[in-house]
Amino acid sequence: MRYTLLIVLVFLFGQARSQNNCKKSSPLFRIDPHEHPRLFTDKLGNHPQFPFLQREKGVTTPNLVIHFVKDPESQKKYPEEFRIFDQLLKDIGFVHGYKDLHTIHVKKSFVQDGTVGNLGFYNQEKPQYNYIYVRLNPAGEGRRGIPAWKITGPSGCWFYILHTCGNAFYPGRTGDDCCKEIQAETRINPLEIKPQVVDRPLRIKISFYQGKILPARKRKGQADTVVALLRSIDTVMSFKDTVGHTLTVSALDEARRMIVCRDSVIQLRPRLIVDSGSGAPDSIRYIFSDTVYITEQAGGTTTCKKKWEIALDGGISYNSIPRPDNMTTHTRTDGSHLAAELAISRIFNHWFQAGVMASYITLSYQDDVPYPGSAPNTYNTVFVGKPIIPVQLFGKATIGGPLHWQSNISLSAGWSIPVKDQIESGGNTLGVKPGVKGGPTAGFKMGVAYFFSCKFGLGLSFSGQYFSNKTDAASYHLFALPITLGIRYRF
Repeated sequence: MRYTLLIVLVFLFGQARSQNNCKKSSPLFRIDPHEHPRLFTDKLGNHPQFPFLQREKGVTTPNLVIHFVKDPESQKKYPEEFRIFDQLLKDIGFVHGYKDLHTIHVKKSFVQDGTVGNLGFYNQEKPQYNYIYVRLNPAGEGRRGIPAWKITGPSGCWFYILHTCGNAFYPGRTGDDCCKEIQAETRINPLEIKPQVVDRPLRIKISFYQGKILPARKRKGQADTVVALLRSIDTVMSFKDTVGHTLTVSALDEARRMIVCRDSVIQLRPRLIVDSGSGAPDSIRYIFSDTVYITEQAGGTTTCKKKWEIALDGGISYNSIPRPDNMTTHTRTDGSHLAAELAISRIFNHWFQAGVMASYITLSYQDDVPYPGSAPNTYNTVFVGKPIIPVQLFGKATIGGPLHWQSNISLSAGWSIPVKDQIESGGNTLGVKPGVKGGPTAGFKMGVAYFFSCKFGLGLSFSGQYFSNKTDAASYHLFALPITLGIRYRF
């Protein structure tokens, strides 16, 4: 069965006003009918002919066109360009040039892509101005065409000033009346299509469930049933069906006015609209479900449902040493010190928990700075914190079940509180102190744990703790590396 789409194009031609009274002394109006136009695809604005009329200067309305034309600054800043513009106005009938130009003579228009004509340019380096015969198709302009100001003289003579570049443009002609202003209308009669065979969607869904019959928590109580979805298959297929829906193909009527010259090409592209009436064919769904029940005995294992955890750890800690800018000062490590940590956290699920923790860490190093009262030619022991207590919020991710072996990773951040700071030299405590103040701290911890039951377990962890504390004379950026072993209690 054939379907036809009827497109009726009605062109109503209106002849543009004759420009026989134009002086045509400017090369803008001289068109060689035997010359082949070059294709112009560059962006406009590289060689502005009349910069004071460019859109980037703020020329957006006819009133602003008149304002910038009659502004003395335009003549002062662009004397040669303004002289050329004033001569164009005289060519189209303004006896006194720009002085006779008013808002009624300026109209916002659009030049269609592909229009052939003379395009002006001005080269300030030489300086030189001229016109080139082009097929205007610049990059970066809108879909409606190239915006331009159409300046019309008293006798109907006119030319364009393009918004983007401020250059003059005049459509090409083989004679005075080769360009016509026409109105084109597109009309498309709706076309209805009744398909004989259509693809109808078929949705197939298969679900597998597992039900657990759990023993009663109380003696002589009723058993509980828990159902869980194990697997679901959901797919969409199609099959041929002779029951379809009517499709209507139509387009909106459109009327446009345009100027057609010798080399103009008219392309009318109406937008088609497809209406399926009551919508796409209804889909057919097929759902299959199956449930398998498992009965658990009273002696079976149960899931740990603890909500809180307390962790107490102890061990040793090493810390980094500062590197002063003064090359005459030498520093070295002070060895290991005792470290401890207490953490309380909320267990949200078997793989994530978060809480607060406090640690006991000693930060110290040795240097050979000659402090007042220090023993000569010996290293001094500088205690930045003896101890320093970081109080932090942390989050911990766990890999493994609630019982037996599991591994975890923690991130923490908070504030460090130095309890005591001092400098020792030769077994004596000096009167001078570093003057350490509290500062931000952050940490990263990795560990393993083994839980004997839902309540008790042991854990081994290695962490890196960063401290950023200021003193009276400098700022410390130190790392502590505690290695601890401790117990875990859940409730």
